[in-house]
Amino acid sequence: MTRPARLLFLLVPLVLGLVFLYLPGRAQQAPAGRFAFSDTTLLRDTLGLKFDRLFPLADSLSLTPDTLRALSIRYRFTLARLVHLADSLGMPVDSVGETMRRESFNPLAKSARTRNSFEYRSSYDVQQQTSDWSNTSSFNRDIGSIYLTNATTIAMHRYYAGGRTSLQQSRSSDTKAGWTFSPNMSAGGSATLTRYDALDPLSVNNEVETKNDFGLAMNSRQRPNKSINSEANLLAGLLDLTNSTIVKRGFSGNFNGRMRYHPGGWLTNDASVQVDGNLARSRLPARIQQLSTNDVNSNVHGTLGVLPNGPANLNVNYGLRNSRVETLSDTGSVQQVRTNNNSVNSALRLHQGTERSIIFTHRLGNTRQATATAINNQSTRDDNGIAINGRYGWQDWTLESNFGRARATSKYPRRSASGGYGERQDLRSIDATLSWSMSRRMVAKLSGNAGLTKLRYFIIGTYLAPPVPRDQYTQLYLVEWRFTQSDRINTTLRMDVGRTLFINIPEKSTSANTENRSYHAEWDWSDRLLPGLTATQRNQLTADYTYYTFLPVNNDRLALDYNTSTTLNAVITPRLSFDMTHSVRFQPSGNYAPLDAPLDDGLVYFKRADENRQASLTATLTYRPSQLLSLTVNPSYLASDRRSTSGGQVVPQRSSRTLRFSGGAFLNFPVGAWGQLSGQINRQFNADRTTNFTAGVPRLTPASETDYWSGHLEFSWQPTH
Repeated sequence: MTRPARLLFLLVPLVLGLVFLYLPGRAQQAPAGRFAFSDTTLLRDTLGLKFDRLFPLADSLSLTPDTLRALSIRYRFTLARLVHLADSLGMPVDSVGETMRRESFNPLAKSARTRNSFEYRSSYDVQQQTSDWSNTSSFNRDIGSIYLTNATTIAMHRYYAGGRTSLQQSRSSDTKAGWTFSPNMSAGGSATLTRYDALDPLSVNNEVETKNDFGLAMNSRQRPNKSINSEANLLAGLLDLTNSTIVKRGFSGNFNGRMRYHPGGWLTNDASVQVDGNLARSRLPARIQQLSTNDVNSNVHGTLGVLPNGPANLNVNYGLRNSRVETLSDTGSVQQVRTNNNSVNSALRLHQGTERSIIFTHRLGNTRQATATAINNQSTRDDNGIAINGRYGWQDWTLESNFGRARATSKYPRRSASGGYGERQDLRSIDATLSWSMSRRMVAKLSGNAGLTKLRYFIIGTYLAPPVPRDQYTQLYLVEWRFTQSDRINTTLRMDVGRTLFINIPEKSTSANTENRSYHAEWDWSDRLLPGLTATQRNQLTADYTYYTFLPVNNDRLALDYNTSTTLNAVITPRLSFDMTHSVRFQPSGNYAPLDAPLDDGLVYFKRADENRQASLTATLTYRPSQLLSLTVNPSYLASDRRSTSGGQVVPQRSSRTLRFSGGAFLNFPVGAWGQLSGQINRQFNADRTTNFTAGVPRLTPASETDYWSGHLEFSWQPTH
């Protein structure tokens, strides 16, 4: 049944866009330099966050922009506050949030005065067939030297399919209480309760798990002199675990500590250690016999720096991790799972300013894994790699180059009863980029890289089916030119040529050897046509050639891809904006074959075998009446057609049409003096129909429609005192 009235929703953003097109407004400013535009109006208005200088900050911190932006959103810290805290705490930016959260529950970080804090957060997310509801709360109560903390989390996930609803629930509560003897010492007790249920109405293997941890805790800090400060924490108590595979009861313990050694400005050493384990009696749920099972895990990692602020500095990261877990098999015997993972990474950096530097890095690592329950998964791996990275800037020229070689030896000794095999991997890579600032408005870039990966195998025991020895070679050349005439107009041209070789060494496997050559050209431009209207277009052309080295030439294949996308962005008023994107894509492909007789001249020509055509139109209308509310309407239409060659003629094979419409609201409401409600509510409508063709004759399929609500709401309550 068709619903023509719903198509009228597509006219709403178009009419409003035409009505308000010439009203006063402003467009987003074009990017300056090599950093893209990073303003995010929706998040700024709904969360109160700004991302000024996102790309320069991410570049200086060696982070991707989306990672830095996600950290700011997750912890609700501005970029300036994140960087300031990382600098004052002497840690990476991505560790600030977790450190601040951990310190909020550290009794030694609390002041000796009466303090109350309570935070509650509830989040509800609903989709067409799933819903998630999570509730978290944290409570801190300090009365002088006595403290009480609690963190509780309840999460429920529902999934509807096949006429039934499945439910997964997880609950956890962590309570700590104690006495702070001094600013550097505290003791108390803790109780951690965890529950998990997975319930399916038609399943006989529903999962129910109960875990209780009760223990005594001690926290201490040491600062023997100005150069050393450390922290040590000990937790020991009782463990009670029951689930469908094991019942375990016994004693558990955890020790963790951190030390920071900074004797002046020439040496830094930050190290942390954690050891946890348990001594328990375990049994299978259906048995009475109990056996001793012991688990031990240790983890040591740290960073050593020499002359961190000097023109030549050394940085060494090290990590040692060992794990031994004992489980019960189906027969009731004790089986062990052992894992060792050790690594040392060192970097020597020589630099003169920010534009001239060279970095030598070296990595050593080994991994061991042994599983008694699945001996064919036993493995070892040894890594040894070096890399040299350099950057040199002179006037308007900048050269960056990297060279690396990594070797690894892996062994799988028990792939079968007769033995296994080992793998030797040797990876070599080199790349270079030359940038030239031709003027204040023009930048040219030339890049190239090449890499060779060699894989060789040896037999352990009498294993009969090792993988095929092979090589893989890749190379890529890229030319890019960017021109920024003003804050209104900018354009970029780029072209790259790539080549990849897949080479199997044994003669009997060479039929799969291939050579892939790819050619890619792209032209992007952006123009602010009017004070309130900006146009952006991207045009792409790609050709991928695949050659089979030892097969007849008519197996070779060519795939072409033509793609163009145009976007109009209209900032009609400071509160009303409209975006519309139109995309067209054409993808023909086929093999090489000789001409049909009598035109056969002994040569092969490209013969189109199939083609895909896609076109889409998407619009987004956003209205922000205030910082508390943002309304969005998003209609889209997609047309897709596939054709194939039959009897020398191109005939239709499949045709589909899809209409999508969504509209909703983004919320950020204060609730009283201490509450906050944020999130989004959307209405989703999808309608599509696919027509398949047999010998050119259409076979209609029923149209499908979905119409449902989706959204995500989060409520937080945090009284301040």
